[in-house]
Amino acid sequence: MADIRTYKCRFHVDLTRIAYMRGLGYEMTEYLVPVKWWSYADDRLDARCPAELTKAQVEVKAFSPIEARKLVVREWGDYGSVGTPAEVAA
Repeated sequence: MADIRTYKCRFHVDLTRIAYMRGLGYEMTEYLVPVKWWSYADDRLDARCPAELTKAQVEVKAFSPIEARKLVVREWGDYGSVGTPAEVAA
């Protein structure tokens, strides 16, 4: 079975939203969001091979699964499809 890589999301919730949500008593939760895209093992122009489906997970901290998915779509949406976030058990 292939090993699924885990990446950290480059984008985060903005600081004003963090201060506002913490003031209401909400805490940030860590989510794993699955991402899939098609890639080539050999990407040279003269040596294209069949494309293979590549899967990964993106680790992101947010206040809700909807917000977590939005942050991952902002980073990965142009490259592949983004799945449903799953909360990481603490």
